[in-house]
Amino acid sequence: MDRHRQIDWLLRFAVAGAFIGHGAYGAILHKDAWFGYFAVLGISSHTVLAVDLFTIIGVAEMAMGILALAFPAPAALLFLAIWKISSELLRPAAGEPLWEFIERASNMAAPLALLYLRRPTSLLRWFTAPVLSKR
Repeated sequence: MDRHRQIDWLLRFAVAGAFIGHGAYGAILHKDAWFGYFAVLGISSHTVLAVDLFTIIGVAEMAMGILALAFPAPAALLFLAIWKISSELLRPAAGEPLWEFIERASNMAAPLALLYLRRPTSLLRWFTAPVLSKR
């Protein structure tokens, strides 16, 4: 396997691990701190519990991780990077130190690095995940 493919797979596993791990953590453990993040978005604790947002978002993150592993289309990777950056920015917005955002940089950088590696050369390639060729 050539070097580009090795890096591609390494980044795919990094993205998948971050999303599947965080999604499972959220879906199962329901951290109290997340109520503050939802509050930043104007979502009350009552609503979070009534519609089981912890589980919905946790399962969605796990699905996004599987998608990154199995079908890393650039458009999906861009969405994952935006999702991760915006969700991690909820931490300082909810009153946590900025370091809580900074320490999660690798979770945000991994989808961006994979997007860079798979950078699309045409509009169609934003929505496909071809096997990488030697460059």
